[in-house]
Amino acid sequence: MERIKQRTLKKQTEKQLQLNFNLKQVKEEKKLTQIMLVTTVQQQRMRVYTKLRVEPQHWDHSRHRCYLPEHLTARERKRLQHINEQIEKLVYYLSDIDEKLAAKGQYLSSNILQESVRENLKNERIAFNPLNYMKEVVEDYEKNVNRRGRKGIRNTRVTYLSAINRLERYNKLRQTPISSFDDFNKRFFKEFTDYLYNYTYGKNREKNHYTQGTIINTLKVIKNLLHRAYDNEITTNNYFMRVQTTLPADYCEKIYLTEEEIQKIATVKTYTSQECEVRDLFVIACYTALRISDIQQLGQAMIQRGVLSLYQTKTKDLVEIPILKEIAPLVEQYQESGFPLIQSMKANLIIKTLAARSGINEQVSYKEHR
Repeated sequence: MERIKQRTLKKQTEKQLQLNFNLKQVKEEKKLTQIMLVTTVQQQRMRVYTKLRVEPQHWDHSRHRCYLPEHLTARERKRLQHINEQIEKLVYYLSDIDEKLAAKGQYLSSNILQESVRENLKNERIAFNPLNYMKEVVEDYEKNVNRRGRKGIRNTRVTYLSAINRLERYNKLRQTPISSFDDFNKRFFKEFTDYLYNYTYGKNREKNHYTQGTIINTLKVIKNLLHRAYDNEITTNNYFMRVQTTLPADYCEKIYLTEEEIQKIATVKTYTSQECEVRDLFVIACYTALRISDIQQLGQAMIQRGVLSLYQTKTKDLVEIPILKEIAPLVEQYQESGFPLIQSMKANLIIKTLAARSGINEQVSYKEHR
């Protein structure tokens, strides 16, 4: 009985208030354009921009909703479905207001219509938890393409998860937890940055702090995820675009090994086959500037005429690197026997052991400008 009443009320509301949704422009099919709400009350035509944006190629002009074709990616379908859900909520929200006004013998006005649209969108943004959205994006990072049109990689996903974990730890300490994308304002970025600089970790008596590079990368991840939410019409807050996350090249003194120190490691005595393999691959990395993710796929590289060619894991770009005389014997050796696979964490520990065994244990002081 209750459902019948609700359906009857809905039909009556639809007769009283006709809401149409049109696009601001339709010529450029692949360019985002705003969705306008159009209605007529008391022979007065009203138009309100909803702040929702969609490409004309995804818009059904007869239904006044977004198409949801099967050939789209899951991410695109979800974005368009979310826009449709917001439109439906807006319809019910305005219909309810119109009904309440009608009971008082009043009608919708342009001001009431605009305020109602703003209030409904505000409630929608508050109801959508931004941290859950960010985690969902990161979990699906390898399945979807990033903002530059490239497919995500596992190592980057791990970096993103680490940044999200730092954000969640900070959120637990806030007096008012983050509940809306609007919370990512100037105050948030200042307080979150201060938190990262002051955060300490480690089990030893001497506590460690995040390096400036780690802090900058964390802020970049948060900005990237907020940019995705903005692109997907989940928020209109774009304050993150003003946050500076680039630093001059000389923001801190660089610490590096000299060629003499590299040679010490290259000739250090090893006691296990694993130590030997890590030592050799580390030396190859020093003279090729390859990332650990690329060192792990040397077996797929093309090596001929003194040049090593491979597609980088992170950028997907093809690089061609001259094989210097310092590593030519190692490359030839492993080209015949097969390049070993090493784990980055285990390799780091072994490299420290080999460095200490080589007599490289000098403490280095450096300056960092924050």
